[in-house]
Amino acid sequence: MMEEDKLLRFHERLKDFVSKHLNLFLNIVGILALLILLGFGYNYYSKKKEEKAFAELFSLLKQGGTEASLLSFAEKNSNTEAGRLALIYLWNSALNRGDANSILKLAEKLEKSLSSQGKVFVNYAKAKTFEEKGDLDTALKIYESISKEAGHIKELLYLDLIRLKEAKKDKKSAANLAQEFLKNYGNSTLAGYVLAKLKELSGS
Repeated sequence: MMEEDKLLRFHERLKDFVSKHLNLFLNIVGILALLILLGFGYNYYSKKKEEKAFAELFSLLKQGGTEASLLSFAEKNSNTEAGRLALIYLWNSALNRGDANSILKLAEKLEKSLSSQGKVFVNYAKAKTFEEKGDLDTALKIYESISKEAGHIKELLYLDLIRLKEAKKDKKSAANLAQEFLKNYGNSTLAGYVLAKLKELSGS
């Protein structure tokens, strides 16, 4: 009898618990289901948005899209790969033309949408542009700012830094950079050039 009473009380407590928390449980399940549906919906929407953006971009390029129309497209589709591609296309065209002002303006836009490594390449080109314009201080500042994340262009970056330090009459810093290069990249194909430059900087 006692066992039956215990079982009965257990069922009653279970029923009370379920009745009290059923709405909460159903709400949680409903929210989870909604989040899953929203996730699928967002992925579908994103895919469709990308497809539409790329179709528009290809149409623009096929029509020989002007710089203004491509820039407008890129701004309108800034959160899509197609929008980023339009910016890269414009930036590459500016590089080929040697249009320093456009390169710098587009570089600022690209920096906001690219990965960290992509930003390094953009900033490297930006530094080159400032250097060609004769603004060595700004170029040097940008070169130095990307030195830690330079990756594949690290060796070239050393040469740029050595060149600018030398141009600014800071031969000691240039020589130190050359020594650092030889220590880190002694087997590089550029090592011979850097060694010769070090001797020149050291006056030997």
